[in-house]
Amino acid sequence: MRFEQQQVTDADLLLQAGEIHLVVEVLSPEAYERMRAEERVVDTLDSEEDGVAPEIEEGVDGGTTSELQLPVIRLRFQSNSDFSRRAYDRLDARIREVRSELRDSVYLASGFPVDREEFASVETENTASAEKEGGALLGIFLTPILLLLMLSGGSIMAVDAIAGEKERGTLETLLTTAASRSEIVAAKQMAIIAVGIAVVVINILNLLVYLVFGVLELPENLAVALSPLDLVLVLILFLPLTVLISSTLLLISGYAKSYKEYQIYFLPLFLVFLVPSAAGMMPGLDLRSAIAFVPIAGVGVAVREIMVGEYDWLFLMIAFTSTAGASWWASRLTERTLLTERLISSSDLDEADLVGGPALFPRHVLRWFMGMWVVFFLTAIWVGSDLTLQGQLVLNLVVIFLGGSLLMVRRYGLDPRTVFALRPMHPAVGLAVLIGIPAAYLTGIGLSALVNTYLFPVPQSVLEAFGEALLGDEMPLWQLIFFLCVMPGILEELAFRGVLLHGLRKTWRPVGVCLAVGGIFGLFHVDLFRLIPTAYLGVIFAAVVLLTGSIFPAMLWHFGNNALGLVPQHMGWVTEETVLPTWAFAIAFVALLIVFWVIWKVSTPYPDLKKKRPDAFG
Repeated sequence: MRFEQQQVTDADLLLQAGEIHLVVEVLSPEAYERMRAEERVVDTLDSEEDGVAPEIEEGVDGGTTSELQLPVIRLRFQSNSDFSRRAYDRLDARIREVRSELRDSVYLASGFPVDREEFASVETENTASAEKEGGALLGIFLTPILLLLMLSGGSIMAVDAIAGEKERGTLETLLTTAASRSEIVAAKQMAIIAVGIAVVVINILNLLVYLVFGVLELPENLAVALSPLDLVLVLILFLPLTVLISSTLLLISGYAKSYKEYQIYFLPLFLVFLVPSAAGMMPGLDLRSAIAFVPIAGVGVAVREIMVGEYDWLFLMIAFTSTAGASWWASRLTERTLLTERLISSSDLDEADLVGGPALFPRHVLRWFMGMWVVFFLTAIWVGSDLTLQGQLVLNLVVIFLGGSLLMVRRYGLDPRTVFALRPMHPAVGLAVLIGIPAAYLTGIGLSALVNTYLFPVPQSVLEAFGEALLGDEMPLWQLIFFLCVMPGILEELAFRGVLLHGLRKTWRPVGVCLAVGGIFGLFHVDLFRLIPTAYLGVIFAAVVLLTGSIFPAMLWHFGNNALGLVPQHMGWVTEETVLPTWAFAIAFVALLIVFWVIWKVSTPYPDLKKKRPDAFG
């Protein structure tokens, strides 16, 4: 970025028109005082109209601004222009740097005996050994790298195992042999498992040869001390992960009818596996926590601790068992699913394939939302940092969520009124929702605290950065409410509790629909520390829509929840020191149960639930 100096007469007009991007004013103390006096008169008149007493502005030393005797540099920019904002940030940083240098020169010229950097000498000492530091670095990246290689290698086998044979028309020939269906599925799965095991074994042997036997000479600043036992433990931890990956890859190969369709499924699956494998990168996350019970994530943290020579045998076993349990479940699910005629053969088309349109939509809805999630994720990486908060919200809510939803409605010829559940709500439901808003918000805070304590400890700096991203954009309150409360409350509900819920409710049981809609809603919020609390709210909103048959209660609830989290903090009513008593969470939980009981009694559920309402949520 290059700054070009211009002398202008009407800076405000040119700044608003975008012809200039930054205005620099140098004011004398007298001129600055006159300007501030005029602004205080305007503020006083506005405050008197609103019935609010005006505040007295204080200077940096505690006095009023009239005591300031230094020249003032005033920077004006357009907050809704990325270019203008970046120009302000860079010039502001440079001015502060020059001011610091001038201040230090005054100290030295006045006889200050030493340079400012020498006044307080600070020494740092790393208490970890070089071997532990190198092992931690290796442990952080080992799991994601091996998982990436297993997914890439196994995918080549999986796509050809079923989807490729469907496309070539050779699968029917294989089914006519003496081998049973279960034997065919097991053989294909074993072939993919063999690829995964080969990837792990080869890389473990590489570590053994180069790091343990010392064939590879490491850089001077990197030292890794591993033993054969460490590598054996890593190999054991990765064995169930190979089964989990192979089962999942084979399952999506069975669902796909061609190579192209398989590739559509593979990218979201790749990201779903990769995110928990990076759990070892999170600072402060210890294996002796609930993370050991999370498949894949527990393995990632366990490998990191093995690399630094820490052996918590109990939680190492828990991490292995949790991933092994997930692998067994995935293997059984793959076997049962691929035994169905429709998935294992492309010649047998069911009624939905022949009719198409709305009948085919429930089968394709998850595929659409996978594609939307990929677009959402990639746009956040590529252009997210270049957009203002308003721009990001418009892109995500209007273009991706609303645009994707309307595209699905048009593509499958769906009835918008039915898809979006545009039915009036009972007045009693509205009153219950108003009580449920603070109840769900408080229980969500409690759930977040539990997740932060026992599952995903989040550094305070991450939480502060997230809060500044939402509240530090200098937007007026009405804009914050519109962009962060009204727009999500309408557009996210139309997408998730409208289109997604409509597509799943015809083939899934109500509890499964609520959990799936909530989980996918959480995944779209990307941040790991927000995943479970956001999914929790998504489950609540989905349950409300299923019970009432209307999307309007969920919209009201969503709007109220966001406003309750935004407005008090923006107004300064809630600070970091605010601590809620434990009994408040208990009361909120009881209130939430009462709210759902009221909604259950007075509302009319989705038409599909009328026949099975007594056990719909049992």
